[in-house]
Amino acid sequence: MLLSVLVGLPLSLCSLLYLHVESHRDDWKETTSPLPSETVKILCRNFNVENDPICDKEKEIYAPDFYPIIRDAFKPYESYSVDSSESATYDEVEEKIGMFKYECEAVVYQADGFVYFRCRYDLRGDRALRITITFTYPEKDVFRINTPLGNDD
Repeated sequence: MLLSVLVGLPLSLCSLLYLHVESHRDDWKETTSPLPSETVKILCRNFNVENDPICDKEKEIYAPDFYPIIRDAFKPYESYSVDSSESATYDEVEEKIGMFKYECEAVVYQADGFVYFRCRYDLRGDRALRITITFTYPEKDVFRINTPLGNDD
């Protein structure tokens, strides 16, 4: 009896936690609104995904819907475990999403020799769901991409 309680309790707690997380999965939608159709068209064209379901004109599309496409296109070498030459450069990022950039920080020189700068992009323009991209310096390769929903690369 005690053994079944000890085994069942953690399973019940895990189930409750899962239900809580699932019930709040889309809470971020309360802080923003869908992307304008013109923004969706620009992103679909710039990332060459016009035939992807994300580009369906009948659907409401939010900035996070594009995060996987952006990550796959830019391949931040920290998380993709690729050579930095395989990740996108600052110029390539600017070509695809530069019109959504709203700030870049000054270059940071770390004690360990790593040198970088960050730029922030906002596909919606409401500052609710930003993309922060860390670039190496002076190479300007994509090192890391941070998004507000915790699926960072």
